Amino acid sequence: MMASTWSRYHFLTQRFSLDLLLSLVLTLTWPFTVTGGAAILKGEVGGNVTFHCSGKSVKNIDLLYLQRDNVFVNGYYESKKVPATWNNTKFDRNTSSVFMDNLKVSHRGEYKCHIRYKDEQHINEDSITLSVTAKYSRPIFSPPVCSEETQNCQTTCTSNNGYPESSMIVQAIVTSTNETIRQIWQHVKSVPSPNPSTSLYNITTTVSYNCSNGEIKFSCSVGDVTSDEFSVCAHQDQRSTDIVIMTAICILVVVVMIAGVLCWRRRTGEHRNCTHV
Repeated sequence: MMASTWSRYHFLTQRFSLDLLLSLVLTLTWPFTVTGGAAILKGEVGGNVTFHCSGKSVKNIDLLYLQRDNVFVNGYYESKKVPATWNNTKFDRNTSSVFMDNLKVSHRGEYKCHIRYKDEQHINEDSITLSVTAKYSRPIFSPPVCSEETQNCQTTCTSNNGYPESSMIVQAIVTSTNETIRQIWQHVKSVPSPNPSTSLYNITTTVSYNCSNGEIKFSCSVGDVTSDEFSVCAHQDQRSTDIVIMTAICILVVVVMIAGVLCWRRRTGEHRNCTHV
């Protein structure tokens, strides 16, 4: 009786350990985010994802296939040949998963895994939503265009090949002789333009400024990507300094000339007085 009880306890302990280990493995390897019962799979343009369709033994599967909008993607039929599959997908029968690479924005959407097990008559259906994003390129400023009369200038900041549509934030640091002012412009006008063939967005923002306040250092960002610092109006400070220096030199020359003339007149007067005596 004791031996039977011990064997049963040992069996249950091993079974519990095995189940716990399997649960941990599935937790560590499962690539989905589950929200409200729906699985969300995240990928990036040019990257790859794996659709895991079944948690049961592969030996018990009669058919398993992945489709989107009633279009067959890839899968397995035990009793017949599968239709044409997507070129960027591979079905792994050992793991009951579909591997998809070379992701594009057009691949996003809701997919469904259809599974039928040998000991069941009905087909099970699981939904997986694939979201695809693309990181915007590092923003770049264009050379400024200025009016010499008004000192009003414009420059543009551009970032390319991102998804989804986003907006641009511009930061300006104005340095004058008295203080440094930091400004963040979150509501500048950004013009997003999608690429018809890739659905990726290019964003261009036009920044208008005036050089009368001194040097300005701009930077722009999209998401977590920020441009290099772009300095403008630095020549205005140099020009102002040059003007001050030239003015000081001119004043000094005038003062020296006046002093020379006065000294010359004084000496001329003294010389005449001496001759008269």
